[in-house]
Amino acid sequence: MEESGFDTTGEALAPARHRRRESLGADQDFQSLLGGAVQRLVAATGAGRAAAWSRGEDGRPVVRAAQLSGSALLVPEEWEYAAVAALSGASDLSAVGLSAIVERHGFAAAAPVAGGETAAAAVLLLGEAEGRPDWVRPRILAELGAAAQRLRGPASAALAADRLAQLEAEVRRLHRLAALGGLVAEIVHEIRNPLVSVKTFLQLLPEREGDPEFRESFLQVASEEVRRIERLLDAVLVHGSPAPPVRADATSSAKNAFESVAQLVGHRAAERGVSLEIEAGRELPDVRIASDPLRQVVLNLSLNAIDATPPGGRVQLRARGTRDHLVITVEDEGPGIPPELASRIFEPFVSTKEDRPGGLGLAITRRIVEEVNGTIEVAERPQGGSAFTLRLRL
Repeated sequence: MEESGFDTTGEALAPARHRRRESLGADQDFQSLLGGAVQRLVAATGAGRAAAWSRGEDGRPVVRAAQLSGSALLVPEEWEYAAVAALSGASDLSAVGLSAIVERHGFAAAAPVAGGETAAAAVLLLGEAEGRPDWVRPRILAELGAAAQRLRGPASAALAADRLAQLEAEVRRLHRLAALGGLVAEIVHEIRNPLVSVKTFLQLLPEREGDPEFRESFLQVASEEVRRIERLLDAVLVHGSPAPPVRADATSSAKNAFESVAQLVGHRAAERGVSLEIEAGRELPDVRIASDPLRQVVLNLSLNAIDATPPGGRVQLRARGTRDHLVITVEDEGPGIPPELASRIFEPFVSTKEDRPGGLGLAITRRIVEEVNGTIEVAERPQGGSAFTLRLRL
């Protein structure tokens, strides 16, 4: 009787090699146990055919291990696997109305390997070399049932590992969805500021259309803001990030950033009746951050300060150079930060503005600052309001 062996390296088991990476170790261990069980059953019963069926990663029935002679090994169909997996124990297949499986596969007896309360982890099958249905005896069924019982614990562990892998995959999927939601919200926030700037100049244009200096300034600022939106969208497409990549080796002019922000927020402050004071030395040093992120940082803090300050109040924007850093301070005369939010003010979607959505400006600012190895801190002013202090490397 010529035999051909199929084990965990055989072609009949190819689907099993694609199990989830997370549960691969437990899966391979269980598959090895099935292969050993098949070999021992053949030795103990003298069966000419033995196999272990289970489900693959895609849920379809597969052959996990086999040792056989005679007709070729076939992959079970869905109904065949479901029928033998539903058996209450080691059974004579002809006696339970499954003669079709006997005729197609040459197996005369089968026993499910319990893997949990509702599902079998695998099925062990035995058959005589010539496929005689009357080959099944009580001793054969006893050996088959004992082999299935011995695999019950490892089968439960294998199913548990597989379920855990599925849960972990689902958690990762939910994290990706949550990140996508944050990404969209941050994109909206990043684009809103340039649009507000352009809108402000458009509102002023009718009354100052005859002012050549204003028109020139408007064209310069509006063009730069539109280009910034374009760069932002390009960065999202290329890098999947809601802000242009922040390069630690890039440098820019702090003086130019302050002048640009002053143009952008000056009208906003005037509309709200807030005094905007800017103090910056004439010879501010270049700083190790690209111009777009630097302007975004200063703009975010300035707009927050203006919005927090009541009419008649004052916002101070200061910058000075030290030996190693550019120090930027933004102070407002608003109500300050509620104590319950003080430790979370830089977290996404945490906001003191209850009348409208927000909570991303400070989170974006902190991310940008930390990506260039800078620091940002917030403190309460003794006379009321908040003071944000940035330190960026020169």
